[in-house]
Amino acid sequence: MQAIHPTRFENIPTFPPKQKDRDENLVHAIIETPARQRHKYALAEGLAWPYDYGFIPQTLADDGDPLDILFLVDEPTFPGCLVKARVIGIVHLKKNGIENDRVLACAARVKGIAQTTDAYSHVDDLPKENIAGLCRFLVDYSEDQGNDITFEGVSGVKKAFKAIAETAERFKEQHSTKSAPRLNE
Repeated sequence: MQAIHPTRFENIPTFPPKQKDRDENLVHAIIETPARQRHKYALAEGLAWPYDYGFIPQTLADDGDPLDILFLVDEPTFPGCLVKARVIGIVHLKKNGIENDRVLACAARVKGIAQTTDAYSHVDDLPKENIAGLCRFLVDYSEDQGNDITFEGVSGVKKAFKAIAETAERFKEQHSTKSAPRLNE
């Protein structure tokens, strides 16, 4: 097995290796902005990310960036942190007419360690006020930056993994095209 080098984000696989004893919907995520911080974006005064925010490596979303992820954990991590994220759903957004979804995930369950997010297997397990507040935050901070943002709903694990698979495929296609040798005609 090849070791993961945490500073070479483009080499980190989208999905961690499968483990026989787990039936988890896991992806890798790189955290850019920890919860309760505002340093990734110039957020308006008083706004801070409600959860850790980052991206899923080796994905390419419609906006040209990796697929965004919100990582719901009890305590914030730190910028550049590589985590195994357990996918529970996806928030569908359009920003300036371009799809700009956010995957929702929790920390992987760890035997012997209780986390409040262990109870969440699907976005519907989240308290309604939490998901409503999160969606409102995603719209508000983007509008404050001058974007035209449209909230298009929330979906579960299946649609989240469909988006992850599509963006991972787009990443592979783009990178295989870039690295493919050109033939002289």
